[in-house]
Amino acid sequence: MAKITLIGSGKTATALGKALALVGHEFVQVWSRSESGANELAKALNAKATIDLSAINTDADVYLIAVKDDAIGEVAGKLKVGSKIIAHTSGIKSKELMKDASPNHGIFYPFVSMTKETTTDFKSALLMIEGSNEETIKALKTLAGTVSDNVRMVEEKQRQSLHLAAVFAHNFTNHMFTVAEKILDDKGLKFDDLRPLIAAHLSSIQKSSPAALQTGPAIRHDETTIEDHLSLLAQNWELRDLYLTMTEAIQKWHKDK
Repeated sequence: MAKITLIGSGKTATALGKALALVGHEFVQVWSRSESGANELAKALNAKATIDLSAINTDADVYLIAVKDDAIGEVAGKLKVGSKIIAHTSGIKSKELMKDASPNHGIFYPFVSMTKETTTDFKSALLMIEGSNEETIKALKTLAGTVSDNVRMVEEKQRQSLHLAAVFAHNFTNHMFTVAEKILDDKGLKFDDLRPLIAAHLSSIQKSSPAALQTGPAIRHDETTIEDHLSLLAQNWELRDLYLTMTEAIQKWHKDK
């Protein structure tokens, strides 16, 4: 089992830390800009907490950076870990951000939604690995394999494309659910009425191409229905514009298909 130092205390750091600890890995230190965040996660992982990057020692085997994407380069630039293995958990940022922190640097990217409040199941989640050399790749693969049965070596552009696709499929879709909930709330209706429809669609796309499952007034070019919907949104120009953008996107995508 590996000795790990965790840089970060947010959703990713918490979910990963708990999963790795559960299978027996030892945590040396937890760093966070937030003293309360560092203390809380360090206590859960039986590690030492710090808010000082210069206090990060070289006692760990692997250093996992799980901070906001924009902070990775800054944080990595302040770490002094010699030739120890260091990896960040971002889906979009390059491993080259860590090249000055250690010659043995890489990516440890779990392709799964994570929260602090619930236990994340990494077992079937895709865990993507990159490394600056074979030694780093082997070490990160071994570590990943203790929590996931789906570990894959990927190229940077592949990882970034999966991350981008996830934003469309997960983040943007969830915002649409949020909009739908607001439309219903405004009329005294419950989101529960939509849940069977959503569940049935999510079940269908497990077996079919999403493009083949597209339905609705946009793809049918039901212009009177579209106008009726826009009338219902007449008092909310932001949602009206969103509706029009999505309608036009669907029609262009499926033109001549």
